[in-house]
Amino acid sequence: MAAERVEAVGALVSAAGKPARLEPILIDPPRAGEVLVRLVASGICHSDHWAMQHGNWGAPFPMLLGHEGAGVVQSVGPGVRTPAPGDRVILAWAMPCGTCRSCRMGRPRKCDHAWIQLPRIRRASTGEPLAGTLSLGTLASHTVVHAAQAVPVPPGADLARVCLLGCGASTGVGAAVNTGQVQPGSTIAVIGLGGIGLAALQGARIAGAARLIAIDVVNAKLDLARDFGATDGVDASVGDAPAAVRALTDGEGVDVAFEATGVPAVVSQAVAMLARGGVAVAIGVPPPSSQVTLDWSDGAGAAYPNKIELRVTDGGDPIAEDFATWVDWSLDGRLDLDAMVTRELRLTDDDLEEGFRAMLAGEVIRSVVRIAEPPRS
Repeated sequence: MAAERVEAVGALVSAAGKPARLEPILIDPPRAGEVLVRLVASGICHSDHWAMQHGNWGAPFPMLLGHEGAGVVQSVGPGVRTPAPGDRVILAWAMPCGTCRSCRMGRPRKCDHAWIQLPRIRRASTGEPLAGTLSLGTLASHTVVHAAQAVPVPPGADLARVCLLGCGASTGVGAAVNTGQVQPGSTIAVIGLGGIGLAALQGARIAGAARLIAIDVVNAKLDLARDFGATDGVDASVGDAPAAVRALTDGEGVDVAFEATGVPAVVSQAVAMLARGGVAVAIGVPPPSSQVTLDWSDGAGAAYPNKIELRVTDGGDPIAEDFATWVDWSLDGRLDLDAMVTRELRLTDDDLEEGFRAMLAGEVIRSVVRIAEPPRS
């Protein structure tokens, strides 16, 4: 029997700068290489807000919001063997696409993520096609994605926690273990202690960093960071953060510094606190047309004489095997996803508005929207 069209609901954004509103949506059956997923949970991420304000990452509006989701595969298109109907999955926008230049050259961690969500989802009221945020669209009851973006997880995984691996947690952890390549015994600094910064802190701790310096302008976040492994804290609201880091490290600086704010000027601060041969990793998504100015020579932390490196991570630069590893870390307690969820919300207009307000006010690490009850294991 042929699969039928699904009547669903999702958070739609009509144009850049407009708020999200729940509307009925229609979803056609998945075609070759695609899967239909019933969403169980989705995080609210700064990248959702960025897409609402600046444009849907190059895709057209209207947009089906959300990209940090987990759920259960409801049906699959022709040729799909994995995942299978009934599988629990994380939806991962940063999964290597296999088709871009980097992937064809055997460098999947440098993937362009050339995913295009094909027009299976439409606005019920007008018939307009909907493009999901980062080709996913997870703040909805259902979505259709490429099968490779749906990563199976074990039955014991809590979908309302591992959904964070769809973006925020995987971006931070991947920035530490893949992009920054933190080594055992190293000293690291994380600037910006939101969800991604705290995930980077956890990734560095898991990788064996001996000293982890947390930096933020909100003092309460420094206390929170200690629960995730920070050994030192720097209140960046009261002084020069690079100078404070150098004072903590007897003038040497850190081996790896992570910028997790999206503020361009903070990238230069990350570079300025590096030891000789150190690596700065830019994680945050900057505003359009941003520029970064670096000290090139003379002085501590200058790029030229100290042989520093500046790297940019893209979703943590993962490959498929990474997600299985990170889920295992969450199940054995090394990666604490539960502590990263400050609030649980419902898929309503009021709760979505509150979720974005709390995120922008810095009141939460992550809010997770519970969309449906998960199936029993």
